[in-house]
Amino acid sequence: MKDLQFANTIATLRKQKGLTQDEVASFVGVSKAAVSKWETGLSYPDILLLPKLATFFNLSIDELLGYKPQMTKENIQKLYAELSKDFAVKPFDEVYTRIKNMIDEYYSCFPLLMQMAVLLLNYQHVAGDLQQEIIRKAIKLCQRIEENSEDQRLAYQAGSLEAHCQLFLQNPKRVLELLGDGVEPYTGNEIIVANAYQQLQQPEKAKETLQVSMYQNILGVLGIAPNYMMMYVDQPEVFDEVVLRMEGMMQTFDIYNLSFNNALIIYLTAAQGYMMQKNEKKAIEMLKKYIKASESIVFPITLHGDAFFDLIDEWVMRELDLGPNAPRDEQTIKMSLISGITENPILKPLILRPEVKTMIENLKHTLGCD
Repeated sequence: MKDLQFANTIATLRKQKGLTQDEVASFVGVSKAAVSKWETGLSYPDILLLPKLATFFNLSIDELLGYKPQMTKENIQKLYAELSKDFAVKPFDEVYTRIKNMIDEYYSCFPLLMQMAVLLLNYQHVAGDLQQEIIRKAIKLCQRIEENSEDQRLAYQAGSLEAHCQLFLQNPKRVLELLGDGVEPYTGNEIIVANAYQQLQQPEKAKETLQVSMYQNILGVLGIAPNYMMMYVDQPEVFDEVVLRMEGMMQTFDIYNLSFNNALIIYLTAAQGYMMQKNEKKAIEMLKKYIKASESIVFPITLHGDAFFDLIDEWVMRELDLGPNAPRDEQTIKMSLISGITENPILKPLILRPEVKTMIENLKHTLGCD
């Protein structure tokens, strides 16, 4: 109980309420000396006395002991950002140990468990020999949320994250168990919700509902595109058409500014695809666009709307667990922008070209990673 600062807690509570040690002792049924020892940390009350003490001070037992089983959204965001920065400068084992301790302390705080699973997955690439353990740890956290959380949205997110992990571990059957084996028909619920807000004379909520839906659907299409693109790498004409349409969509909605990560993945995937087609000219063209997008990134990175999606920012702050903050620290993001090219085996033949070497060096300089 020393770690829970029980002594300070009970002394502070008694003084705040203007009570004497005799009054506390009389109510609980112990001596004044016993209360004095509690307040000085020389001894602690019998566990059977805790409910009576908590009742006396009108607190829960957790509050009496100074234990908070839940963490606020704001504190989860701060902790995530702090741990993310630690991964960039401290040994992985040290940060991982702290994460495990936080998980043990807040094992019933499911939003925290979710973000710790996300954090571990975002840094599993630097875990070395612990990578498999990290993936399995994330799966266990997701399964605890799925089985115990009463928040259906959080449980759904945990199931999706577990499916991602299971796919990494090459367990496709489990993925289909979690997510189903097909695509459900589009229901258009957001249109119904928007109309309901209209009937309630809340036009701004109706606008936000539709705008957020458009925003997510656009990013969803761009997120699916790289996988879809690679399905047609052996059909150059179809591959070209997918690249062309995605570029058009990115230009129309200014994706460089709105969600640069989608643009980066599409250009990098396109470069890989063209290399597989032995089309180095187009591969270099895609790399140039990847580097241009990388050099246009404004740090620190935040998720935000723009002049068209002008109702997104408030929704991001309100609904997303990490708010507008990036899921990885700035230095790790910068290094991954470079390693996406330099450590990509499919692109290796291009890296030896003077033109590409110069582009990479310029990117390193722009990002401050010389």
